Formats: sequence, C-alpha cells, structure tokens
Amino acid sequence: MRTTKKQLLLLMAVLAFGGIQINAQDQWEPQTKISGYISTEFNYFNELDDYDKEYGVALSEAGILASYQPTKVVSLKMVFVYRPDYSIDQMINEANIQYRLSRNLNFKAGRFLTPLSPMNTYYYAPVNISATLPVLISNHEFFPLNMDAVSLNGKFGDDVNMSYDVFAGGYNNSMWLNTGAVGFFGNEVSYYGELLHSPFTVDDSYKATRNLAAGGNIRFAYQDYINVGLGVFNSKKEKVPAKVIGNSTVLLFDSERFSYGLDAKFTYNNTQLTGAIWNSDLTINDIYIDHKGAFIELNHALGKVTPYVRYEDQTSFYVEFQRYTGGLMYKPNFETTVKCEYLHYEQEVQNLDGFVASLIYSF
Repeated sequence: MRTTKKQLLLLMAVLAFGGIQINAQDQWEPQTKISGYISTEFNYFNELDDYDKEYGVALSEAGILASYQPTKVVSLKMVFVYRPDYSIDQMINEANIQYRLSRNLNFKAGRFLTPLSPMNTYYYAPVNISATLPVLISNHEFFPLNMDAVSLNGKFGDDVNMSYDVFAGGYNNSMWLNTGAVGFFGNEVSYYGELLHSPFTVDDSYKATRNLAAGGNIRFAYQDYINVGLGVFNSKKEKVPAKVIGNSTVLLFDSERFSYGLDAKFTYNNTQLTGAIWNSDLTINDIYIDHKGAFIELNHALGKVTPYVRYEDQTSFYVEFQRYTGGLMYKPNFETTVKCEYLHYEQEVQNLDGFVASLIYSF
C-alpha cells in the first residue's frame, strides 16, 4: 500500500513538472520587428510641358516599418515613408493596433492602408514588381491611400478560403499626390487636363480637408493560384474647392462619390498575371463625372531577374489616356533590388515616352 502511494506521488510530480514545462513553452515572448528601405530613382521624359526639367535623380522614398506583438492576440504596427515635398502627416502611412479575437474575427483601430486591392500589394517599393505604381493606385480619385478608422476583418477556410475586411472612419483628401524624381507620377490626370482645357480643376486647398467614409473588401482564393476580390468605398457628401477654366475664383461644389472595383491575381509556378478595374460614380453639383481605371500586368521570374509588362487605361475628369509599361526587376539578394522600365503614354493631344531606373536597398 505504501509503495502504491509513493508511485502515485511520483506520477503526480512527473505530471506537475510536465505541466510546468508545457506552460513554460506556451508562454509568449514579445516580438519586435524593425525593417526599412531606401529607394533612389532616375526619371526621364521627352517634351514635358511646363516642367522645369525632363530628367532628374532623387531619393524617391525611404521607409521604416516597425511592429510589436506583446501577446499572441495583440499587435501594433507603424510605417513611416519619407517622400519629397510630403507633410509629416502624409508620411505616416500606418499606425494601428489589432486585436485577434479568432482567425475569423480581428478588430483593428488607427491609421492603416485602405484594405482595397491592389493598394496593399503594390504601395511599398520593395514589394512592387515594377518601378512605378499603376495609375489606378498613384491617383486617389477612387479611394484614399489610408484612413484613420476602425476595421473588422477575418478569414475562413484553408486551401479554398474567403476573407473579408469592413472599415469606417475619416481620411485626408488628396486627389493627386506627385511622386518620382521629376514629380510627374500621380500628376498625369492634372497634366493632361490642362492640355485638354478640362472644364475645371480641383484647388490645392482640397488636400487640407478631411472627410468620412466606409467601405469593404471580400476575397476568394484557392491556395496561391487564384485570388479574386471585390471592393466598395463610399464617402460622405462634401464641399470640394475647385476653379472653373477662365475663372481664378475658388468655388465650393457639392460632391458625392461611390467607388467599386474588381481585382484578380493568377499565379502558376513563376508566372503571375494581375489585373484590376475600378469605377467611381462621382457627381459634382449633380453632374456625373466619368471615373474609371484598369490595368493588367504580367510578370515571370527567371531566377534573380523578373521581366514584366503592363497595360493601363485611365479616365478621370474628362481625361482619358493609356499607358504601356515594360521593364526588368533584378534582385541579386534580399537587400538589393534594381528596376529599369520604359513607359509610353498615349493621349490625343500628346504622346509621352519615359524611362525609369530605381535602386532599392532594404534592411
């Protein structure tokens, strides 16, 4: 009987010790990740009207990405991206906290990129295959770059899965934000609008205003092969400052916007086909303004070199143009990325050709 008690006590001790070991393994170690990149860029364009220079070299952007996860269910994220002539507020791309209730439901609050494809995939230079962003992304007529908002998001399924993200909050208005060594990217609509004598132009004071909006995105995917998303963005009616051609007076126009789009990505081995199409039902003083944009891009990785081609069609504020892009991305190692590409703009008043080369160092 005494032996049995000893054995029982020994068994309890082993189980208790094992439990301590298991609990010790389950204890969460806070995780901190800090990374960044520096991107330099060379631009050349032929015959740009009203630009001081047709070529230039510049530090196009530099980013710091930091995340901290104190527990398994809480994560904080901060992304600061320097761009020439941007305000400090515009450089704070992300600053948010997310609480994971389950795989199916997460709650996020703060500033984050609008979860509407293809913004999250293409915005930061190291993860963008091409040297330039699609016009659909660099112009913000359809939805803003980021928002100060709350988000509910989650995912269901494994090989075949569905994910969602719904959000609501406020944002800084910024119809166009120029980028690049020459400052032409993001300014294409305004540039061609002046050449075409567009009926009106949005005043720069628009960038200093804020608005409220809500939106959402739902995605369906099969492993890494197919990913299809549907997105909507609806902003509150607002007063937009604009100038009518021939009149220097800034007038306030009533404006409403509802944007919706479809995107898809198909991947097989080293080949990837990506595309998106967005429409915006924009009205100004009850006058409908046609806004639509689309692009399709094909790339194929050949070891450390990835060639790519892209076609785009953009219509904004009575201005329609097409852009053709072809280039190469060379990534000899994780830290270094080199991109070179040729661009051709087609528009009835002026065709443009450009060349872009960029060197990105990641750390």
